[in-house]
Amino acid sequence: MTAYLIVEVETTDAELMAEYRKHTPGLIAQFGGKFIVRGGECDCLEGGWTPSRMVVIEF
Repeated sequence: MTAYLIVEVETTDAELMAEYRKHTPGLIAQFGGKFIVRGGECDCLEGGWTPSRMVVIEF
């Protein structure tokens, strides 16, 4: 059965986030995951939700 992890990310420390991003692909792959969506600009079509960055991972 496939599961999806959907995350809204707001970065407050760019340097720390850059270090974190170096390690996440290997960790996710280690558990059979793969990135489906990894950042980019988000457009909200309805409502007032304004996420700064979205990530979707498939396991």
